Amino acid sequence: MMNHMTPTVASSLRSIRRAAVFKNVERTFAAASDESLVKTELYDLHKELGGDMVPFAGYSLPVLYKGDNGGVMKEHLWCRSEGKSSLFDVSHMGQIRWHGKD
Repeated sequence: MMNHMTPTVASSLRSIRRAAVFKNVERTFAAASDESLVKTELYDLHKELGGDMVPFAGYSLPVLYKGDNGGVMKEHLWCRSEGKSSLFDVSHMGQIRWHGKD
């Protein structure tokens, strides 16, 4: 299948495969309980859509989606198709600190 792809796409897929291998190693050394992980506002939607949740920086985040509409290649092609888009959950990337009398 790699023979029919541009070098950029083939390189991206190799990186994704390496990340998937690392994900399995990360899971082995992750905290024993998912209860200690922070869940973003989109957690339930990710799970409903088949998200394979993994620990990342103290959060439970999807690394890929399973099922008929999931998979690395389908996700890759979907967000590059005309008229389509993808959503990346960045709610774990910002922090707000409120200061005041209260």
